[in-house]
Amino acid sequence: MNVSRLEKHRTQRKIDSDVSRFWVLGLLFSLLILGVEFFVEIPEQADWLQEMEMSLFSASFTFLAFYLLGLTFVFSRQQEAGKVNHHVIIYAWLGAILYHLFLLITSISNQHIYKAGIILFLGPFFLTIFHFITYLAALREARREDERATAASRERIAYQLILEATRVHDELTRLRSSYPEVDQMLRVNGFHPKMERFILEMQHYLHAEQFERKDIELLEGHYLYLENLLVLVKQLPEVMESRLYAHREDDRSTFTL
Repeated sequence: MNVSRLEKHRTQRKIDSDVSRFWVLGLLFSLLILGVEFFVEIPEQADWLQEMEMSLFSASFTFLAFYLLGLTFVFSRQQEAGKVNHHVIIYAWLGAILYHLFLLITSISNQHIYKAGIILFLGPFFLTIFHFITYLAALREARREDERATAASRERIAYQLILEATRVHDELTRLRSSYPEVDQMLRVNGFHPKMERFILEMQHYLHAEQFERKDIELLEGHYLYLENLLVLVKQLPEVMESRLYAHREDDRSTFTL
């Protein structure tokens, strides 16, 4: 299957955007790790260490629960879950929860151990943010693709309706000029001005840049009116007799051959 140059460009642009987000978040995470390691001092015998670990443990458990709820919502709608494997993030949160639980149970007095606990909380947190950012970006891009596909489909339908309506109008014009009965019927019933107004309104849409649903409905209504008018015209006795005569002539020539 051949891929168009435009589609390749869109795919490459999407990949570049995801890579850029990953590097930006990775840079921020690295700066946070360096900041925690070199600029944060944690007293080894502080009374609030257990409270900090309890807060990190509760926050990790809460974020994991919200993350699982978010995944349930995403998968229930059968949509992409993002550019990161969700199992990695789940295992990272579980590892952080077990690490904080280990620090709550034991009485280790080492500031680097507690700094590692902070980093273990920030790691899954940044992965979760990156995951849902890429998911929302993919969802927005999918909506844009759907909108572009819908716009292209509406444009094709509109041009097809205008083309078919023009053919019907040309046939009505030919029958009107060929049969006085048709011209009289169209004028007496007020069909002629309405027919001309409808085809003129439809041709104005050739200059439209985009088509809404109401535009397609209007074009379809005008086309059906012209088509029904052509069916009505062909039911007139003079036109029917001419058509039957032409049909007999065609059968006679076929029989002669």
